Amino acid sequence: MADLLKIRASNGNGITWQFVDETMVGYAINLDKPPTVTIHDGDIWHVELVETKANKGRQKTAIVRLIARVQALAPWEKITELPGYWIDPVDLKCLMAWLHAGTDVILVGPKGTGKTTLGFAMAKTLGWQEPCKVDVYTIKRTTDLFGTDAARDGSTFFVRSSLLDYIDRATIALKEGLDTHFIVVLDEINRVHAKVNESMHGLFDDTRQVTIPTAEGSKIVRLPQNLHVIGTMNIGASYLGTHGLDEALKDRFAPMPLKPMPVDYETKKLVADTGILEAQALSIVQVARTLREASDGGQISFAPSYRACRNVAYLVRAGMGLKMAVIKGFLGWYEGELVLNEQGEVTQPNSEVAKAFSALRMKGITKASDLTLK
Repeated sequence: MADLLKIRASNGNGITWQFVDETMVGYAINLDKPPTVTIHDGDIWHVELVETKANKGRQKTAIVRLIARVQALAPWEKITELPGYWIDPVDLKCLMAWLHAGTDVILVGPKGTGKTTLGFAMAKTLGWQEPCKVDVYTIKRTTDLFGTDAARDGSTFFVRSSLLDYIDRATIALKEGLDTHFIVVLDEINRVHAKVNESMHGLFDDTRQVTIPTAEGSKIVRLPQNLHVIGTMNIGASYLGTHGLDEALKDRFAPMPLKPMPVDYETKKLVADTGILEAQALSIVQVARTLREASDGGQISFAPSYRACRNVAYLVRAGMGLKMAVIKGFLGWYEGELVLNEQGEVTQPNSEVAKAFSALRMKGITKASDLTLK
């Protein structure tokens, strides 16, 4: 009987092989001839052992012949990127594994890291149903997630929410054996109202159900196995006033801190989305990075997201000078008025806008002559 061996990628330098059979552990593996099919990381194959060799230094080598693929990766395991969206490959692998195992996930990161759009990008890449987005901060009671009681002609009835309809679609698809999945995005879940926080526990524990009172009687809401929940949380100085999640609710999710887009990716995306020159896009991104660093350090409240960069790029595309577009597009979010004296010194250095301007000037990005003083 042929041994089973497991193959894996070796840091992008080609495929290396590893025996599954513990009795063959320690053998280096060579194929007797190149494979005629594509080999994927994680594939398991039946092989025929052709011969073994003892090399210098006591390294043992097994020459094997591929017979048949025993186990292939699931389609989602082969996905290494999301078209049009940047995510660290390791983070993507973790996210895919958790969701397919039935674990709900909370995406954590500063504004502008694409937390809300990640669920949509995943659904599109995997061929899943378009996600249902819920703005958690608008929910004052658990029942508000699923609908509301209304009165008409002297009678009271229950009006279903779009989320409840979405859950029912997933339930029907599962019962009919349809090979598709659904995603609910709970946007800014850390802004959940205190009265809702505890009552949400049942939705995300092993029962995945909650009972809600309605005008038509109590209703049990169950989340089917083909429905996945992704929460998002903003972090940073601007969000210190948001509600925190209690420990029990945190324990029902896996945390996924998201990294910001690399400079080169954000620059190229800005060029693709707006049509400005790459040098212009790079300057805008560098300004945004400087302001984000100042926000992370607590000097200013607003950290410009990619959306803010895009707004600045629109001004550049319309013909405005790059530096004036940066000032108009970014500094307008900060409190205070930026007033400079004839020497170019800020007259109100403690204002937030002055701190933002100073952060840019320290990096050599802007100077007093860039402003039209009136």
